[in-house]
Amino acid sequence: MNLSDVVIPTGVVRAGMTFEDGVRVCVEKGVPGIPYVDQNGDIIGRFSLRHAFRMACVSNSAFVGGQLLGDDIDYFTNTSMDVASVKLEPVEGYLLDDSIQLEKDAGIEQILQRMEDYNTGYLFLEQDGCYLGVITRIGVAQLILEGGC
Repeated sequence: MNLSDVVIPTGVVRAGMTFEDGVRVCVEKGVPGIPYVDQNGDIIGRFSLRHAFRMACVSNSAFVGGQLLGDDIDYFTNTSMDVASVKLEPVEGYLLDDSIQLEKDAGIEQILQRMEDYNTGYLFLEQDGCYLGVITRIGVAQLILEGGC
């Protein structure tokens, strides 16, 4: 077993696409993020579900000391979100600048180190500059269990 066996091919987001488009690709493929590409198809950023939801759905006050709220947050009020309008917003408002790419021949240690460096559970695999798909921490675990890589 090698990285090709656990990479998840996905679509990408690009200029002109919406928040909904990005979420849909992630949900359909079961991945936490996908590349954002320029007009040449080069990866220049990423659409992360975690980041997008933080930007669109979670009150800023929940970030600043949210851990102090504990498990019982019934008293916490959050402004209601207009889901229909958020879905139509341009994807560009929900991107991260880092794209976290590695070549297909990377080893498990290198993959896990890069995930730690960027505090993420996924990254994008490429071969000769061409996007292959997403590798997740679960994919790495599967490789380890199967004795691959």
